[in-house]
Amino acid sequence: MADRNSKVIKMNKTTKVNGAIIIFFLILIYFVASLVKSLTKNPVTTYKVSSSNINNNISCQGIALRSEQEVKSTKSGYLIYFVKDGDKVNKSASVCTVDETGSVISAIQAAGQSEEGNNLFTSEDYKNIRNTIDQYKSDYSNENFASLYNFKSQIESKVMELSSQVMVQQIDAGGAQVSSTLESVTSPDSGVISYYTDGFENKTPEGLTESDFNQQNYKRTSLKSGDVQNAGATIFKICPDENWNIVCKLTNDQASKLKEETSITFTINNDPQEISADFSLLQKENCYFLVLNLSKYMINYISDRYLSIEIILDRYAGLKVPNSSLVEKETYKIPKGAVKNEEDKMMQTVQVTRTDKDGKQENKTLELTVYKEDDDYYYVDETVFDDSDMLHPASGGDAIQVLSLEREKITGVYLGNQGVANFLEVSIVKSEDEFTIVNSGEGLKEYDNIVQDSSSVVENQTLY
Repeated sequence: MADRNSKVIKMNKTTKVNGAIIIFFLILIYFVASLVKSLTKNPVTTYKVSSSNINNNISCQGIALRSEQEVKSTKSGYLIYFVKDGDKVNKSASVCTVDETGSVISAIQAAGQSEEGNNLFTSEDYKNIRNTIDQYKSDYSNENFASLYNFKSQIESKVMELSSQVMVQQIDAGGAQVSSTLESVTSPDSGVISYYTDGFENKTPEGLTESDFNQQNYKRTSLKSGDVQNAGATIFKICPDENWNIVCKLTNDQASKLKEETSITFTINNDPQEISADFSLLQKENCYFLVLNLSKYMINYISDRYLSIEIILDRYAGLKVPNSSLVEKETYKIPKGAVKNEEDKMMQTVQVTRTDKDGKQENKTLELTVYKEDDDYYYVDETVFDDSDMLHPASGGDAIQVLSLEREKITGVYLGNQGVANFLEVSIVKSEDEFTIVNSGEGLKEYDNIVQDSSSVVENQTLY
């Protein structure tokens, strides 16, 4: 019997194993290469377009200068005011009294320490004081620390107004005996009453200096009921008319923006009301003083010496895009008569004759990507053409050599809504710092995604 094993043909297992290993390693190499490529590829960042605006407004600090008559006391004593700060009075109206003996003030202090003292001010009085404090807290910032002194003055004035009402009640209660120790002081003119002094009463725009705009140097003295004043001291001020000035300190660059203007529009202390006024510029050694001439609104700011002014120049509204997103693209200007009109305005067609390197000519229909149009031209992607192309106008006439067509650069962004960097033309409205406002009435829309850095991609590149 023949040996069975002698007829068995042994296969080459080594060959099979080596083939499988090769295929495995090829797959592994491809996988590693793809992984390395994806890890080393710079990610494309997109930016969501939003509506915004840019303005060329000038923000500056202003000093209010008014016609302020100081009224002085002829006697020494305690002051008792009857008129609120900022109220209008007629000529010869009683504004305050001077309590020579202090009897009325003593009566007030005694009433305040009594069980009925808490009833001297009403709940509405306390509410007014709290509202003033809350307003200061909401507006406070470390950069504007000097406003603390104005706040202190406002609180003192508010308390003075309330205290004066109580003092009048005590005078009436005291009768003739109390009244005999008081000297009434009347207004020398009709106008608006003010109860503080700060040294700016007699200053003019020409007399101001740059140091006057430093609020850290500002000293303000509030006048309130209960104060003791000597004879000859100022006890109140009266502003007899509404004519006043706001003087602002401007840099040379800021002033240059206004030299061609005859009047300007501005706001005061962030109030939405816009005010227009004539102005003049006073040149100083290192700056300019802007002098605004006003004939109303003075009473609204009677308690303020320093004002925040925003001069309104140009406003630009539209869509906000980063400057890095903008890209310039060169286009051909194709006469509209040379283009065959299609339903899709962004994809038009033209007929050309193309000559290859061997001199063979071929008629071709080219689809054009239209980026924008005007009355006479389509602005199209130039890469669809060869230098040898001869353009045959759809309306007839002689062929046009493509190289003879006008070129024009247009500005746009890469739109990434579909995951591909599609060029979209935009019209710039205004550029500022890192962002630009573009027209919102064109192809780009709010909430569109655009490539944030246009230099990181090329047109029609897949983004993700």
